[in-house]
Amino acid sequence: MKNFKDTIPDATAPLFHAMNLLSEGGSARFHMPGHKGEPIFQTFAEVFAIDFTETYGTGNLYTGEGPIREAERAAARFYRADDCFFLTGGSTQGVLSMIAAAAPPGGALLVDRACHRSVCTALALLDLTPHFIVPPVLEPFGIPSALTPDAVEAALDAHPEATALLITSPNYYGICQPVEQLAGLCHARGKLLLVDAAHAAHFPAVKMPSPVQRGADCAVLSAHKTLPCLGQGAYLIMGGRIDRGSLREATALFGTSSPSYPILCSLDLARAWAEGQGAAAFHQSARTCASLRSQLNETPFLALDPAMTPDALDPCRLTVCTAGTRLTGHMLADALFGGFSVACEMADMRNVVFLLTGADSPVSILRLRQALMKLSKRAGQVPLPDRVAAPPLPVRRMRVRQAWFAPRETIAVVDALGRVCARPVSPYPPGVPLLYPGEEIGAAQIEMLLERCYNRVEAVQR
Repeated sequence: MKNFKDTIPDATAPLFHAMNLLSEGGSARFHMPGHKGEPIFQTFAEVFAIDFTETYGTGNLYTGEGPIREAERAAARFYRADDCFFLTGGSTQGVLSMIAAAAPPGGALLVDRACHRSVCTALALLDLTPHFIVPPVLEPFGIPSALTPDAVEAALDAHPEATALLITSPNYYGICQPVEQLAGLCHARGKLLLVDAAHAAHFPAVKMPSPVQRGADCAVLSAHKTLPCLGQGAYLIMGGRIDRGSLREATALFGTSSPSYPILCSLDLARAWAEGQGAAAFHQSARTCASLRSQLNETPFLALDPAMTPDALDPCRLTVCTAGTRLTGHMLADALFGGFSVACEMADMRNVVFLLTGADSPVSILRLRQALMKLSKRAGQVPLPDRVAAPPLPVRRMRVRQAWFAPRETIAVVDALGRVCARPVSPYPPGVPLLYPGEEIGAAQIEMLLERCYNRVEAVQR
């Protein structure tokens, strides 16, 4: 906190400035939280100092007032959005909130099948019917690519009862969706476009437009994923088509009534930093990522680069594919950590993902580069694996809500054929459900679970 306080002008982070004025005012704090601003644990002294509740001068998150509101407006300007609400429950709170504001209980929603498992919670709580659109697989990475406008248009025409389309952009591997085209298709039919952009909070810092700037009606951004923000901090940004009152009420419905002021302050600070001195650091990260991609593509490894994607790619996310080598993604991740103390963001059978941000030191970048180069020389080359086909959509036997609250039992995955899934089965990361509640468990899903994931699944009787 000291570094931020000393380097960020008061005017650029209004909420953080207001909390500091309160903490330095010497008031007797006979209100929550219980630490009363005292450095009970010296390591967190300055965090405790700015940890308040709704009292004089702090403002109220859910009524949109005071320095919190000033900070939200500053974030809206940064993301070129009509408005912004701060969230202390992560992107999960934002996903639930925008779905609740866009789809009436008992209604229908078009959903990118590569969306995060938090969508299941919204479907169960609001009793919504999902209609899924499956993205094509990008080879040899074996990962979901962007939805095609033709597939989205067909889904919109087939399900006119759906009030909105929910997509993920960028996905965990950095691939972005053609948001402008999808927004145009949705708006031509009177539908809303919602974007889970959890991994895109840094985009304006690298001169990339936010989803709302590209035409989306609402998007959630996990500041804690790519910006210097405390865990659970997220932004909910919106355009002019979605009802802001309903959206604000939904954030309160799915959020705690005692939001963390340190998290709120870190959201304010993270935006101010990314808009100011952090922008240069992020541009350097983007240049470093591009250099690493180019260097890796001269080795047996393959780095995902913009030329391979149908729309755009996160410039600060490095996805390294091991297909065609003797290593799996998990083996490469283990070798990096065990031999070089380099920790990745995630790994799967074919890929390892690294997040580069403005906070990475030159020493860390050099260690990553040298480790990947050394391991690429040991990886060897083998024939590329068979193409990965997107698993067929399971047959829906129950509504999501019905399956979620039905009696259930735990059984071995080998015995689950023909049973109905009770909970989202989501290998994590990236936390994308292979099976949704209410879907029949088929042979294709069992094969994938046994070969790539885990060996237990909860199910309910039909």
